[in-house]
Amino acid sequence: MKDDESIRLNPPRYVNHVLLIKQRNGVATFSGKERDMRKIIKLAAAVALIGASAPAAAAVTICLGGGCAAQPGSNVLVTQGVPGLNVTGTLNNAPGTVNFSSTEQLIGLANGQARVGAVDGVLNNPLTFSLTGGLISALEFNIDAITSGKVFFTFAGGDSNGLVTSAYNLGRNGSNFYNAFNGTFSSVTMTFTEGATVADVGQFRLNSAQTVAAVPEPATWALMMLGFGAIGFSVRRRKPGVRVRFA
Repeated sequence: MKDDESIRLNPPRYVNHVLLIKQRNGVATFSGKERDMRKIIKLAAAVALIGASAPAAAAVTICLGGGCAAQPGSNVLVTQGVPGLNVTGTLNNAPGTVNFSSTEQLIGLANGQARVGAVDGVLNNPLTFSLTGGLISALEFNIDAITSGKVFFTFAGGDSNGLVTSAYNLGRNGSNFYNAFNGTFSSVTMTFTEGATVADVGQFRLNSAQTVAAVPEPATWALMMLGFGAIGFSVRRRKPGVRVRFA
């Protein structure tokens, strides 16, 4: 067998898609279908690279003070006098339930619009507020502080998943309104620092986000393209009239 070896798939009507493999001095070169496959691989790799370099989705924005953002449309309601590590509530005009949780005993302080505090009257451990089975697109609430300090927020779920804010001042008064908007999340945890203690957290209002089907990431599209290309390439290779010629 000579050093110059050719294998040709030669059905007459596929002459423009002929597969030719040449080997010279142990180095293989490709043409025809093999080149098509290499183009598909390069395209898929480029799409995956674009996906990897795409900026992260927008996360939630925080503003301080009543009226600093559009007021959400649903009031959160709880039942008075039900203590526990979890206090559940409902929305006044929409389906869904909410949950307040902490490592200390909590209690609903009034029937109607949510006011939740610690059983012993002093809340100083982190408090988590969550919407069951959905995402929040806007949230407003008030923290009634006993002693001043600071509070920061940790978000989970939605496009704000994992976001931890900077610490905000918490004044010793009954009016510390916070609004979270321009993003989605399923829960937010309030952590009190620098000596802050809280009588209750209340006046919760929220908007729930519409659930939409997940859109594949660019890297996923790249893998799909690569898979379809490989399937097409393998189908085209199974043409009749294969002829092997050695030269």
